[in-house]
Amino acid sequence: MVEKLIDFLLKSQNTDGGWGTVPGKRSQTEATALAILGLHAVKDNVTAQSLGRGLHWLIEQQQEDGSWPVTTQIRESSWSSTFAIVALTVMGSLGPQLQRGVQWLLAQKGQTASWRETLRYRWAPQTMPSLLNPSLQGWSWVPYSASWVEPTAYALIALKKLRPFLDNGHIRGRIHQGELLLYDRMCDSGGWNYGNKRVLGEILSPYPDTTAVTLVALQDRQTESANQRSFQALVKMLEQTHSGLTLSWAVICSSLYGQKSTSWQTLLTESYKRTGFLDETKPTSLALLALVDERVSAFRV
Repeated sequence: MVEKLIDFLLKSQNTDGGWGTVPGKRSQTEATALAILGLHAVKDNVTAQSLGRGLHWLIEQQQEDGSWPVTTQIRESSWSSTFAIVALTVMGSLGPQLQRGVQWLLAQKGQTASWRETLRYRWAPQTMPSLLNPSLQGWSWVPYSASWVEPTAYALIALKKLRPFLDNGHIRGRIHQGELLLYDRMCDSGGWNYGNKRVLGEILSPYPDTTAVTLVALQDRQTESANQRSFQALVKMLEQTHSGLTLSWAVICSSLYGQKSTSWQTLLTESYKRTGFLDETKPTSLALLALVDERVSAFRV
């Protein structure tokens, strides 16, 4: 299976050096960054040229403000900048492009609620439609919008990987704030969904892929009871969810938490045999990372 995943990524790379969401589609930042991370895990003479072309595409797509767009057609700054930052870090490209990317990332803050909503949360939280601390700031999918769990988790992974190189008070402060937001939005049973744990009095359930990604972002706090409860919630959710994307993130998460993931790797292989991951770059790249890198160095912080 690993050889097929590598072959797929090598053959689906666009002539401009990037990767699309599926073969033949326009190159996309997230897909390209993840393909680079996957191929880097098996780096050899065959993949070296492909990696170089992919890295060149990423560097060329960086915008003046330091961010990356979703695609070459949609130029708005986006969450995919975090994947580009991780890819540059893993590839050892620690030059001005990475520094500008980090500066942009640190400047991004999800919108907070009005002072009225803040007072309402403090004095009458039961009257709020969504039980969320409105003063906490994480990261959004695109600038000037609300904070969400996934983009906040992605940003934390990027910043935590860079701590050995750029550790300072500002980075530590943003990491702490992001962690507070994630824990505030954790579902009552453990785990995470896109951003709300209760709406209009209804308790919402977590999603397995979002839970795995968030646990990866919080891997340096894995002994916390909230992390342990969420990992167990992930184990339970995977009894019914066998998508390639979810299983890939679950195997990566399990490896980072020092847990055995043999059964999930088997399910991941079976999922690929059954669906071929629908020829999508993202699950293919993550599956490659999950199956060949026991330490999952790309996402280890």
